[in-house]
Amino acid sequence: MTYFIGDWYNDLCLMENYLDQIEFYSGTERKQMMTKANIKMSYKNCGSMLYGTTWKSYLSPTKNREYDEETGLYKTKVYSENPELKDIYKEFSSLYFPDFEWAQVQMNKNWTTPPHRDTQNIGESVLVCLGNYIGGLTAVDYGQKQGIIKYDATEQPIKFDGSRYLHWVEPYKGDRYSLVFFKNYKSKNS
Repeated sequence: MTYFIGDWYNDLCLMENYLDQIEFYSGTERKQMMTKANIKMSYKNCGSMLYGTTWKSYLSPTKNREYDEETGLYKTKVYSENPELKDIYKEFSSLYFPDFEWAQVQMNKNWTTPPHRDTQNIGESVLVCLGNYIGGLTAVDYGQKQGIIKYDATEQPIKFDGSRYLHWVEPYKGDRYSLVFFKNYKSKNS
C-alpha cells in the first residue's frame, strides 16, 4: 500500500490530510442546485466538485478540457490539477469496496446537500464521509416500504441508489468532507 494502512479510521484521517491539500470550489451546476433549494451559502471554505472524466470538452471560449486517452473523454478540472487522486481513490476503493466499479467521485467539503436524486448516475453509489464534525447524517428516503433511513458514513462506506432515492445531508457543525463514488450515463470504458 502506498497511501493507506488498511485501518478504516486511520485511513479516513489520511484521506482527510490528502483532501486538506486541495482547493475546493463549486461549479455553476452545483451552485444552481443550492439556489433552486433556496439555500444561501458563502462558498468560503466549502465546495462541491467532480473528479473524473466527462463528455464535456468545452470550458470557455478560450479553454478546453484535457483529453483522457484511457477513456476517450475529458478530464475534469480537479482531475487535471490533482492527478495523484487517481491512485489515492483507486487504493482506497480497493481496500473498502473492491467489487464496486466507479468512474467519478463527487468531492464535497462543507457542502449542505438539499434533498435530490442523482438523475445522471447509473445504479448504486458509494458514500464515504470524514472530518471533524457533529451531525451531518445522510438521510435516504426509500419510500413507503422502508421510509427514511439515516446513515453515518464515517462508520463504513454506504451503498445506495442515489438516482432512485431522494437523499440529503442533515445539518452539522464542523468540517465535513464527503466522497461519492459513482458511474453516470456519460461514462465509458470504466
